[in-house]
Amino acid sequence: MKTIRQVSLDSHKVVNELILKEGYRIVKTEFSFNQSIVAWIEEPLRADLPTEHCFLKVVENSQPVPLVYEYVSSAFNPFDSKAVHLFRVPESVARSEPTRLSAVA
Repeated sequence: MKTIRQVSLDSHKVVNELILKEGYRIVKTEFSFNQSIVAWIEEPLRADLPTEHCFLKVVENSQPVPLVYEYVSSAFNPFDSKAVHLFRVPESVARSEPTRLSAVA
């Protein structure tokens, strides 16, 4: 069995760290009514599965990101004409000093 979790992300944090069951999948990202960013995550319910750390970064349009970041999803707010993008950050990068910026979202 599996479930879908709703997780609020802080767009002002350098990186959002989540602890999720192995085999999780980020389904979509959207703006909530209070303008926060919400990620919908599919997660297995098996109790014997190990957990893993997931590092996510919320990035606004035209903001640079390192090439090692992996694009996950985008959220668009039609009332504000604003979009943000969600990137998965490798653990080695999330736990170290900031890397050089070399790409644009």
